[in-house]
Amino acid sequence: MQRFMSLIPLSLVLIASLLPRSVLALDSTPVKNLVVFGDSYSDAGNFHRWTNGPIWSEDLAVAWNASLYSFAHTGSACDNALFPNVSMEMTTPSIRDQIEHFYHQDLQLDPTETLFAIWVGVNDIQQSYQQKLGSTTPPTFENVSQCITEQIRSIRKVFGANRIMVFNVPPMQHMPFFIDREDKPQWESAAEQLNRLIQNDVVNLNKHHHALELDLIDIHSLLTDVMADPSMFNFVNALDAYLDVCHGSCTDNVDHYVWWDRTHITGGMHRLIANSILLAGSYGKSMSLDASVGDVTAWINAPDSPYRSPKYTPPPHTGVIERVMQQIAAESLAPIYVQQQDDFDTDLFVNHRLLTVASLLLLLGIIVIVWMRQQRKRRGSSSHQLGILGSFATTQEQQHRRFRSFSPPFHSSGPSANK
Repeated sequence: MQRFMSLIPLSLVLIASLLPRSVLALDSTPVKNLVVFGDSYSDAGNFHRWTNGPIWSEDLAVAWNASLYSFAHTGSACDNALFPNVSMEMTTPSIRDQIEHFYHQDLQLDPTETLFAIWVGVNDIQQSYQQKLGSTTPPTFENVSQCITEQIRSIRKVFGANRIMVFNVPPMQHMPFFIDREDKPQWESAAEQLNRLIQNDVVNLNKHHHALELDLIDIHSLLTDVMADPSMFNFVNALDAYLDVCHGSCTDNVDHYVWWDRTHITGGMHRLIANSILLAGSYGKSMSLDASVGDVTAWINAPDSPYRSPKYTPPPHTGVIERVMQQIAAESLAPIYVQQQDDFDTDLFVNHRLLTVASLLLLLGIIVIVWMRQQRKRRGSSSHQLGILGSFATTQEQQHRRFRSFSPPFHSSGPSANK
């Protein structure tokens, strides 16, 4: 399936694949399950909720009438192994840990009805700088984007998923925590670098996996637009953290603020993110969630509500996903064509095909060499025979010419022999 970058009105969100398609909602199968892996921007209570109301995934679950399974955990990076110098006190379940924990739940979700989401990167940037303390060279983020790509591949291979969305990193320079810091430009640059890498990876994955429906949710552009003109998005204050300025008898509407605290967004901003995804229409008809915050909160908190995610505390991963991936890779080497997905560019499959082609070319080369040698031998033998029979052939030819030259100029039954 081919997908492209589409911009909905007011630049609410950028859903990117950069490959052309004729309509947005190509897959009419409704989303019945939403599975989320992420950090504090997506933490629905596994560690702590960092906002005043429903978060983006809960809003989406309500709008789609889907069951929510959020494994997101505050402080998560893509993979803790990327940051071995980080103190163990700061080690929290990574995206790798969360995916393995989801595997162990064995929820048996239909992949055609399930949307997977990954939102990570801010903690990776912070820990990348922490890794470089005392160094004069700034960190690079190729390992982080590669890790995110690996998790996408794992989700796709192990769970048979093709419906995946990945969020990029918000503009960190606009967070109240960084806005007055002298090193603000480095955080701005870091977010932009990582986002470019993530976008390139999303484009490449969509290009080579034609059954994949991978969307990039451009939070960076959305928040940048909000900061440039808050009133257009029904915000009053986009600079200050609500908890910093509203105390005691303050009656400000918290959802008119963009920032809940110095690094996290309000429920109002979460609702804007959810509605941006809904309006884009990539997972069904274009729509928006217009219910009040109170109603949505009540639906989430109702007994046995599918919109309220169970609590998950992922332990450190044990490498199960990697072993499953290796098993899948080993099985893919056999000539089995039952796979329904249009995915012909996995590394192992390509390597297998290349090895087969190389072997055939080598065999063909050997055959050609043998044939050429035989031809040389035959030509040598023919030359020897020509030397022995040359005088005889010349005599025969002279006699034949002599016979033809003495033929009559006309023949009653045919044309002249000299013609």
